[in-house]
Amino acid sequence: MLFIELFVPPGRLDPARRRQIASSLLRNMTGDPDADTALDSRSGAVFASQFHVVVHRPETWVVGEQAVEPDGPAAPYMVRVHVPGPWRKDTSEHVITTFTQKIVEVDPEAAVQVHVLGVPEGSMGVRGEAKTSAALVEMMNEPLQQDYAEGKAVKDPMCDMLVSLDTAPTLEWEGTLYGFCCEGCRTEFVEKRRKEREKARA
Repeated sequence: MLFIELFVPPGRLDPARRRQIASSLLRNMTGDPDADTALDSRSGAVFASQFHVVVHRPETWVVGEQAVEPDGPAAPYMVRVHVPGPWRKDTSEHVITTFTQKIVEVDPEAAVQVHVLGVPEGSMGVRGEAKTSAALVEMMNEPLQQDYAEGKAVKDPMCDMLVSLDTAPTLEWEGTLYGFCCEGCRTEFVEKRRKEREKARA
């Protein structure tokens, strides 16, 4: 469902630090960045299994006709994040900001570019079937359908994921309690509501 490619400049970062960045990017998308997951364990395994991070170390990297050197003044990093097309607009700002931050935390000299690419609807294959973004969410929501029916789970207003009220980040907004699959969705929700409020006042 989400495929992250991280391109690390030649000669930068040992295996442990490459793994550190990869894990940090993954946690940032699948739950609380400071915890293993914000999701209920029943849906968390299904959700996390759809996220992949691959780290590339190109032997040759040229920027502006200059070869990138391990001890160069600015180390270029490139991140490509493939998401279902309908999610691209809502996730781009959060992904670009936080992924850049996570890489700079590990390599302060990093010059980071992040590209968020939307995969056209019906072009993601999971379990041997082409899936739409709605079908992917439905697949991941299966473990919590009963809890949702009983009022123990709520639907994330940003991505339609079902989340357990016992484990998910929550927010009360204008008298309504909302639950989110991750901190990123909660941040996007607040920002969206803030912009709507400013627009209404204008």
